[in-house]
Order: sequence, then C-alpha cells, then structure tokens
Amino acid sequence: MEIKILYDFGIIVMIPIIRSVSGWGVKALKDNRVTKFEMRQLVQTVIRVGTIGLMGYFGLSIAGIDNAAIASAIGAFFVDKLFNALKQTKPIRQ
Repeated sequence: MEIKILYDFGIIVMIPIIRSVSGWGVKALKDNRVTKFEMRQLVQTVIRVGTIGLMGYFGLSIAGIDNAAIASAIGAFFVDKLFNALKQTKPIRQ
C-alpha cells in the first residue's frame, strides 16, 4: 500500500514539474539567461499545478476512482493551461 501511494505521489509531482519546466524553458531561455524572476515563476507554476493535482487526487480517491493519480495530474495540466489562457486574454472593451 505504501509503495502505491509513493508511486501515485511521484506521478502527481513529476507531471507538473515536466509541464512547468517545458513551458517555462521556452520563454526563459530565449535570451540564454535565467533571471530570479523567471526562477520564481517556475517555482510558482510547479506549486500551483502540484496543488491542483493533489486536490484532484484526494477528491478522486475519496470517490473511489482508480488511477486517481494519473487522472488528477492530467487534469491539473489542463486546468493550468486554462488558467494561463484566461490570464493572457485581454478584456473586451465596450
């Protein structure tokens, strides 16, 4: 049982890290320098996506859904993409 929890936790942690680093790396490495601000952005993204994944994992586990780790990690990936798209959308002037 402990090994399964560690395995699930690994999935929940690794997918946000991979997603965050891949998206962040494209923008941060354009000028071949990594600033403190860019590092802070990476850490914030990993924490945000990881938290979303953990909340999804515990919610799905309580509901009795198998493979909750994979489902919640993938869900966190898409929710974070949605949040980023909403942040970048400019408001419509009336």
